[in-house]
Amino acid sequence: MQPIVNRLEELYDNEIAFIALNAADDDTGQAAFESIGLPGHPSYVIFRADSTEHYRGFGLLGEEQLIEAIESVTSD
Repeated sequence: MQPIVNRLEELYDNEIAFIALNAADDDTGQAAFESIGLPGHPSYVIFRADSTEHYRGFGLLGEEQLIEAIESVTSD
């Protein structure tokens, strides 16, 4: 999934911020996963500018699916 996320980050770098956390890396990542109830890797959460959650996806997702989710929040 990392190559897909990297492409999307390049494509949307002027529109949205990407933050990558790994629950297995340190206490910060684990705390973030627990605080928003993510079951594990990979998980994707898109927030609006006002910090409300817009999209949540889990598992191996296709690039098209992630683009649709990003486009739906950037076009609001």
